[in-house]
Amino acid sequence: MRKFLKNEKANTAAAVMSVILLIVGFAVAGLLFTFTQVLGGQTYELVEDDIDAITNTTISDSIKAGIVSNFEAQQQIGDYMPIIALAIIITIVISLIIGGIASKFMTPAMGFGGYGGYGGGVL
Repeated sequence: MRKFLKNEKANTAAAVMSVILLIVGFAVAGLLFTFTQVLGGQTYELVEDDIDAITNTTISDSIKAGIVSNFEAQQQIGDYMPIIALAIIITIVISLIIGGIASKFMTPAMGFGGYGGYGGGVL
C-alpha cells in the first residue's frame, strides 16, 4: 500500500510539472510571437519612407509585397496558436489518464511490473 501511495505522489508531481511547463511554454511562445510582430511593425515604420523613395516601381512593389506576406504569415500563425495549445493540452491530459490507469494495473500486487506472487518461490 505504501508503494502505491508513493506511485500516486509521483504521478501527481509529474502532472503538476507538466501543467507548469505547459503554462510557462505558452507564456514564452506568446511573448516571442508578440515581440516579433511588434518588432516587424516598428521596422516597417522605420524604413517605409526609404521604400517609398525607391524610384523603380517593380522593386518597391516587390518589397512591399514581401512585407505584407510576412505580416499575413504571422497572422496565420497567431490564428493557429489556440488549436496548437488545445492539442498539447489534450495530449497531456490523455497521457496522464493513461499513466494513472497503467499505474493501477501495473502494481506488483497484480503480477505485473514485479514478482507479485507469480512464480515467486525460493529456489
